[in-house]
Amino acid sequence: MQARVAGLLGVFGIFISATPAQIPKTFTPSQSSGVKPPRRSARDSAGELPCPLNRKQTAEAHYGDYLIETYRWPEPDGCVQISKRGKVIYSLVSTEFQIGNNFYGFQNGPKIPVGTDITGTGKPNAIVSEWSGGAHCCFTMHVFEIGEIFKEMAQIQADDSDDAHFVDLEHDGSYEFEGNDWAFAYWGASFMDSPAPRIVLKYRSGHFRLALDLMAKPGPTHEEFVRLVHEIRSDDEWTPKHSRDCAIGCGVPVTLWRNMLELMYTGHADSAWQLLDESWPPSQKYKSSFVAQFCKQLHESHYWYDLEQAIGTCPPTVRR
Repeated sequence: MQARVAGLLGVFGIFISATPAQIPKTFTPSQSSGVKPPRRSARDSAGELPCPLNRKQTAEAHYGDYLIETYRWPEPDGCVQISKRGKVIYSLVSTEFQIGNNFYGFQNGPKIPVGTDITGTGKPNAIVSEWSGGAHCCFTMHVFEIGEIFKEMAQIQADDSDDAHFVDLEHDGSYEFEGNDWAFAYWGASFMDSPAPRIVLKYRSGHFRLALDLMAKPGPTHEEFVRLVHEIRSDDEWTPKHSRDCAIGCGVPVTLWRNMLELMYTGHADSAWQLLDESWPPSQKYKSSFVAQFCKQLHESHYWYDLEQAIGTCPPTVRR
């Protein structure tokens, strides 16, 4: 899945939110699985809320004592404001917000009403999607608990995935977040050619975590694997004269690491390393350098903390 190119410049956001006691504890950044801790700040110097100021309302949704409103124009940046019993308890400024389960590229996603139990905890939730205004980036999904207690449970970084969304994959009444991992965006390839493996997050033990069981799928058959090796070996992007820096092009075709990532993210790390070994031409130098740089980039993933459980160490200590 590729995100659309938006073409607007991002703007800086100012926001206020719940009191510190309402801010949930989160993992450290290396353990965050793409989920940021909620952001907080104070009112402006005049003591006014940053939202709505002079903006026009673009949407609203009610649930119990809660009112969620989004605003934009004539200001280029929009804002979202959440009130409980008429008192503002959360406000955030960015380029644009939508109430519900989709960004601009996924208008046909499942409709999830405000107040639906997204997390499976028995508490009502609300989803607000945010676009920061950059070219094909960045998208964030805000998940709130709107019961007796209000809190922002998570900010899920969808990065370039404007078609990321929540969906009930297991048909059990709770929802999973489905998107992509953009750790390899622009790494040795254009954005359009950059691989972005599918990821699924599920709310488990108080956090949205990578659901490796829901990402798994059957690996290639022997015949399919042989064809894949041939396809990669015959790729005309193999070049002997190249930089040793794979971020700017090290003579290795993107078809190699695209397929390695697909295998790793669907539960077949052993096959991924086998694909590397069998498709690497004997005349091509710096294989170990490529592996080291590939693994370094993979470690930059929001989801490495969970991925490592399935993939193992990278580079592998023992090639299996």
